[in-house]
Amino acid sequence: MSKIIELHSTVKHGDLAGIRALLDENRALANSRSESDARGTYPLHVAAEFGQEDAARVLLQYGADVSLLDLENNAIALGWAAFFGRPEVVAILLEAGSKPSQRNKHGLTPLGCAVGGTQGRWKKFSDATLEDWQRAVEIIRAYGGVE
Repeated sequence: MSKIIELHSTVKHGDLAGIRALLDENRALANSRSESDARGTYPLHVAAEFGQEDAARVLLQYGADVSLLDLENNAIALGWAAFFGRPEVVAILLEAGSKPSQRNKHGLTPLGCAVGGTQGRWKKFSDATLEDWQRAVEIIRAYGGVE
């Protein structure tokens, strides 16, 4: 297994010791595009999708770039966190300087993604609750995010 695939897997599962070990060996992995996910995700996107807030913090400590875009949606990790209803990751990414109103290729901002979640539009993609999406909306709005 490549180190990139290994890192993405450790992030997905929230294996903080594994993440640190891989990044101590090669910090550049923090900004490595997936070799196995056709969506072209980065480690922060994985942390966002799976609600791994501690993994997101570790990745940021090792220099993960909040502005990297996935291949499928041209979305930053913040957009993923909003889409999947992960308010804790939303807060961490905004604290790290993520742009609260950056649009993806569908024209949706992170706030638009979170609002869609409150309307039940993304339930088939996520186990988040409507309350999770509502908290994400409130956090993004507090950072000046717009639809």
